[in-house]
Amino acid sequence: MVVWLFLLMVITSSYTASLTSILTVQQLSSPITGIDSLIANDWPIGYQVGSFAYGYLSDSLYIKRSRLVALGSPEEYERALRQGPNNGGVAAIIDELTYVELFLSKRTDFGIIGQPFTRSGWGFAFQKGSPLAVDMSTAILKLSESGKLQEIHKKWFCKMGCPGDRRRNSEPNQLHMSSFWGLYLWCGAFTLLAFLVFLLRAVRQYVRYKKRQMEVSSSSSNTTSMHCSQVIYNFFDFIDEKEEAIKKMFKQCDNIQPQAGSAPRND
Repeated sequence: MVVWLFLLMVITSSYTASLTSILTVQQLSSPITGIDSLIANDWPIGYQVGSFAYGYLSDSLYIKRSRLVALGSPEEYERALRQGPNNGGVAAIIDELTYVELFLSKRTDFGIIGQPFTRSGWGFAFQKGSPLAVDMSTAILKLSESGKLQEIHKKWFCKMGCPGDRRRNSEPNQLHMSSFWGLYLWCGAFTLLAFLVFLLRAVRQYVRYKKRQMEVSSSSSNTTSMHCSQVIYNFFDFIDEKEEAIKKMFKQCDNIQPQAGSAPRND
């Protein structure tokens, strides 16, 4: 009972702590869900110095230029994000996906919010008519088909875990039934041990009881043979008896034995 009560206490405490953590994380989650929610707010937005993001944000997305903050290095990215929009920093940084993944490759406490909102990619420019254009395109296609290109991406951009995987796994860790397997195993082992102790104790008491019965029956010259099934039935019937009833049975056997073996007195 003590082990089961301890198990119940741990599960109840873990459930309360897990529920509190989930509700707290949901309250502390960022209101920014993508570029649309970022445009709707008045928070400052960071961008890389010299990037086309400045013109794209101001001319295509019509974001006020006073909200745009120029940042020139990954260290400035990190400092501005940690400060936040209310302490002289920025609410988010908009940059090209490659630079963002390179920034996140060494930092696990930041992540990507929303989906990419442009389809422009990277490319290599050659002089018109240059034979290198065909060779370069063929080499990139071979790398992509063989999977080598993805391996290069994981090597250089997923040192601390791929940003895409961290974004998909951004939900807080929750406790499940499998989280308590060690506790269940420990409790099951104690339960099995308690059952074995009870069974051995019951067998020991049954053997003592049958010995005393046999001694009483032998003194009165009465013998009874029983089959194995009858012995098992009698054993379970003996287990069903209460502790007090078992003690009374032992007392009765103790009282009967000297009476059955006493000799008549000669006056």
